[in-house]
Amino acid sequence: MDENNVKILVVDDRPENLLAMDRLLKPLGAQIHKVDSGEKALSEVLSHQFAVILLDVQMPGMDGFETATLLHSNKQTANIPIIFVTAINKDQNYVAKGYQSGAVDYLPKPIVPEILLGKVKVFLQLERQRLELEQVTRELRWISRKNKLLLDCAGEGIVGLDDEGKITFINPTGCELLGGGEDFFLDRHISQFLFAEAEGESVMEQWLNCDIYRDCLGKGKRLKQSSDMVNVVQGRFPAEINIAAILNARNAVQGAVFVFQDITERKQLEDQLLKMAKYDSLTGLANRTLFHEFLQSSMNRSERYEKSTAVMFLDLDHFKQINDQLGHEAGDQLLVSVASRLQGCIRKVDMVARLGGDEFAVVLDDVRNKADAGIVAEKILGVLTEPHELGGMARKVGSSIGIAFYPDNGNDADSVIKAADEAMYVAKNQGRNDFRFYDDIQGT
Repeated sequence: MDENNVKILVVDDRPENLLAMDRLLKPLGAQIHKVDSGEKALSEVLSHQFAVILLDVQMPGMDGFETATLLHSNKQTANIPIIFVTAINKDQNYVAKGYQSGAVDYLPKPIVPEILLGKVKVFLQLERQRLELEQVTRELRWISRKNKLLLDCAGEGIVGLDDEGKITFINPTGCELLGGGEDFFLDRHISQFLFAEAEGESVMEQWLNCDIYRDCLGKGKRLKQSSDMVNVVQGRFPAEINIAAILNARNAVQGAVFVFQDITERKQLEDQLLKMAKYDSLTGLANRTLFHEFLQSSMNRSERYEKSTAVMFLDLDHFKQINDQLGHEAGDQLLVSVASRLQGCIRKVDMVARLGGDEFAVVLDDVRNKADAGIVAEKILGVLTEPHELGGMARKVGSSIGIAFYPDNGNDADSVIKAADEAMYVAKNQGRNDFRFYDDIQGT
């Protein structure tokens, strides 16, 4: 087993802390992945299996407790050990909150290298043992399938194919997953359970162009792919498929073994975790991570087609007063109401994001001129000042908006965002419930 397959995730919003942890952990021989936010941590665990996560508690946006809770609440990530790294409150209630969030240990700052390495080594050894066990399991499974290719396989559908792709064997799980009895499937072509009639291309034409026919039955290759399959009763479902050619002594293809499993639940979990990583849990809007991705894509399109992208930064006026007077529940209701109204002010090609707290951002794709962005800003100011129902009370709220454009006000995402942020603060300082263009505040 390659020990470099063992991975550690370090989550800290301070670059110097990430660098220091990287240096401390490097002697352990594991892959060290570093991210600077809880949102990025949630995204990272979609692509990698980590032996342990070293998670900073105090971070802007999603803090360590919230990140750990989200990871712990998902079947796919619930068993990843989390060690909190913190330099703040160490009282019993604070520590208990960490363990309730799913942490297995605490490391106080400043870090003592010997303690850090001692704790992490334990989880690395457990991960190496797990990977070794997985490797042995894979080898045993392969031996079992090689020697008993056409026997029943619990939890997976197994289909035997001849060299033309007709079904010669199907196990009980395969029958269940495809929705029929054994007699129904025998001698039918596998293409009927992979493809649907498409305009201009029959099922058989799709079969003749697919990798299974060309590479597996044609060239004797082994394939692994994800594809929809057809249950004859319930319709299509997502499946993970492994296909191995059966070769004779002269290496001529005699047929194939087609092994598949329904991955509907796994896809749902992946979609759920992806949503947690890219969307704000309260409002359902895009979060900071997705905002940056969308902005970069819009800027790329603007550069390609010589258009403009507008970025609006919005900060609610006197939001803290509503929180203090009516409570956090009312504050959350207000944020949800604002999010809904903002979405009603933009086109489908645009985006609204919540960046944290009462800060929102809007990306207007393919903007013709300042006037168009100003019309949207006026519309936003108008709808936000209409009363919001908060726990039986109607309250009005204003907003300060700053507007900047790419490429006029910056040649990259960070500079445009900074320009919009500066314009927003000018709007706030000059009376609130108004908007300012970055162009107009230059020299003021």
